[in-house]
Amino acid sequence: MSSAPGWSCRPPPSSSRTKVVGGKDSGKFVKRFLGDYRYDPADFHTLTNVVSTDQGTVYPEQGTVRFSATDKKGRINAHTPDGCDWTLAVRGDTAELDPATQTCHTATGDTSLVYWALVTDDGRHMNAFRAGSTTTPSRPPANTFLYVGALTRSATGKDE
Repeated sequence: MSSAPGWSCRPPPSSSRTKVVGGKDSGKFVKRFLGDYRYDPADFHTLTNVVSTDQGTVYPEQGTVRFSATDKKGRINAHTPDGCDWTLAVRGDTAELDPATQTCHTATGDTSLVYWALVTDDGRHMNAFRAGSTTTPSRPPANTFLYVGALTRSATGKDE
């Protein structure tokens, strides 16, 4: 296979994926996720960190998510800016909501997630995709989507 001068046919090292074999070595992968990660500034042109709803509204995703280890091997807890806690299973460089549907009840309403996936190659940056819904008093439920999520480890974040 040939390529034009200055071009490579191979993907850059940061785009590699980790093959997971039966959950082996999940502890070393879990460590990549632990700590505080802040959502990068929202960009409405690229839709990075912009949540959209099926009701035609959009808003920036912001704040810090604290990821901590749980007592179960290969699982992490995500504490989000709204005060909710979510459980994810780590497989290689990917963490996914597990169980698949989880709900958080707060004073302002309910948030349910049906899918949330996070990927990190280097333990400093994460990419995310999330789908769920919110229910608030006196409003119809809204389906929510974060298509392009980007988080960066906080410089002052606590590494666990």
